[in-house]
This record gives sequence, structure tokens and C-alpha cells, in this order.
Amino acid sequence: MIEIQEVKTQKQRKEFVDFVNKLYRDDPNYMPAVFSDSLSSLNPEKNRSFNYCEARFWLAKRDGKTVGRIGAVINHSANIKWNKNLMRFWHVDFIDDAEVSSALFSEVEKWAKERECSEIAGPLGFTDLDLEGMLIDGFDERGLFVTYYNHPYYIKHLEDLGYVKDVDWVEYRGNCPEKKEDYAKLTHISELCLKRYNLHVKEIKTSKDFEYAASDIMKMINTAYTDLYSTSELDEEQRAAYVKSFKPIVNYKTLIALYDESEEMVGFVAAIPDISKALKKSDGKLFPLGWIRVLRAIKKNDEYICILIGISPEYRNKGVPAILISHLFDGFVEVGAKTAVTCPMLEDNAKVLGLLKVFPSYTYKRRRSFVKRLSRLSD
Repeated sequence: MIEIQEVKTQKQRKEFVDFVNKLYRDDPNYMPAVFSDSLSSLNPEKNRSFNYCEARFWLAKRDGKTVGRIGAVINHSANIKWNKNLMRFWHVDFIDDAEVSSALFSEVEKWAKERECSEIAGPLGFTDLDLEGMLIDGFDERGLFVTYYNHPYYIKHLEDLGYVKDVDWVEYRGNCPEKKEDYAKLTHISELCLKRYNLHVKEIKTSKDFEYAASDIMKMINTAYTDLYSTSELDEEQRAAYVKSFKPIVNYKTLIALYDESEEMVGFVAAIPDISKALKKSDGKLFPLGWIRVLRAIKKNDEYICILIGISPEYRNKGVPAILISHLFDGFVEVGAKTAVTCPMLEDNAKVLGLLKVFPSYTYKRRRSFVKRLSRLSD
């Protein structure tokens, strides 16, 4: 028999976060997120998204042993924006047992009925910058600390419970150039576009430079990402929290901030060293020794993750992609990067996927948001 326990205490939050590390202990492709960040995301006192979101989290127990977990989020801001009454499921993991997955989703569906939601979709976090999308292809590839990893059996469990495809994301991998001569034509196009439209790339050398550019990036995300699936506007506290979270691992040389002559940001791209392997050794925990491994991975790493990219609508057809990618390549050459991967991108986001035309790459993973309509909840 499965017992469902709601997560309410700090001890339960730690158990909730650590369950996935135990579930995938022997899987070489699973890479944990930063443990402290995952823990904070469950806490209303630390996660600014609770300013306009509701969330509940549960553990599934059998004979006193944890066998699954699931979270549910109602993003009221996104629901107003998209004219929906959607509940999101999040952080869902379970052993290969239909009784467990059914019990977990039944709890979410029960709450959805209580809150009069018309549909349930996920995995989706509080915002578009949280982990999202269940892996459906690429199980033999190493995961990233900024994306989900899950067993293939999850898919059948969801389908058996009546969940179907809502949207898919794709992820790309490519080799980085070894020297600037490798992309000389792209650099030439970039220089022409910079001159033609009076644009300039702001050099980032200091912490103050980073804070300035990162603040502008967070503000621009609200406009650049506004039409993307299930997005909601980030408030000031959220933007500051995301900047604080990523600041320790950002390499200034691979953070490209593009401005016009009025000092308004028109585009950005950010890539970070892939610290996934370092986090794996300590289950994502930074203390007592995790920080040492992470710092080493930040300082010396030839694998990078492109985590953010955005362009102002009025500049999307003015050569800005060439500017951003050529300067990112400059950074890759300088830091000695050999490979780069992207975070998930919506399969129908032609504007962003078009950027990859100047970055030789290939699709290596696909993930999905599943949805279940209210009509099915009442079956």
C-alpha cells in the first residue's frame, strides 16, 4: 500500500530533494542539480516565485521507504496571461511501479479539482527558468545539472494515466571552433552589422560589469521570452535571485551583452562551464567538499552550456545572431572550450533555432511537457 505524505518540514524537503539522487545513484548519465538551490525552491521563505504562485509537494512511501515524489504549482501570473486555469506538476520521480505513479498523480489531480483547474501539465516549474520538460529521447546521453534526467519508463506511466503531448523541446550539441580563423566569415558579417546599426558589445571584466549586464538580461527576458510556452513575467525579486544563483558559475568571457547607441540592450547570449560532473561526485551538495570540485570545474573546463539567448524583436532580422555567436566563439576560443550544448529550446521556436544556422550542431536530446485535460480528470 502506498502512503502519500505532504512535504511540510525542512527534514521532508531534504528527503524530497535527495530522493532523486538515491533513485539514480548507479546511473552514470544522471547529473544532480545544486542541492541547496533545489532545497530553496521548495521553501516559500526563500523562493520569490511564491509571491504569485502556490505550490505543494508530496512523498510516496511504501513500508516506510520513499518510492516517489511529486510537486504541483499554480502560477497565477501565467494563468492570467494565458487565460488558463492550469496546474503544473514538477519534480516528479518514482520507481517503476504503476501503483506509485498513480498515487502521486492522483494527489495532484485531487488538488487540481479542489482549485478548479481545467488542466494539468508538466513537468513545469514556477517559471520558464526552472527545470522543465521530461526526457523522451537521448537517454544514453549524459545529463546536465540544469535539466531533468529521467528513466524511459516515466513516459509509459504518464501515457497510461491519460497524459499526452503538449509541447516538445530539443537540445543541440556542437563542436567549438579552435581558432578565430575557423569563423572569419562570421566575424566579418558581425563587424559589418555592428557598424551598420551602431551597436556595440559591452566588455565584462568586473563584478560590477556583470551585475549591470545581468540585470539588463533579466529585464529583457520578460520581453524576449514573452510569447514562449507558459511563460510569466519575472518580478524584480525573482530577477535578482536568478542573478545571484548563476553569478558564481558564469564565465565573463562567454557572457555576451549587446547594446545600441542609447545603451539599451538588444541581445544577449550566456554560456557557463558544465559543472555537472563535479556536482555528481557530491550529489549536488556544495559542502563540505563540493565547492572545491565545482571551483575547479569552473576554472578549467572545455565543456560549456549555452543557458540563455535572446534578441529584441526589432533586431531579429538585422544580423544580431551573427554578432552574438561570433563573440561567443571568441569567448570559447579564449577559454579553450571544445564542445557546447544548448538548454532545451521549443521545437517550434524558429527564431531561436535559426541561430543555430551559424553554429554547426545537431539535435541530441528531446523532452516533453505532458498535459491532461479536466474532462479526463472526471472520468
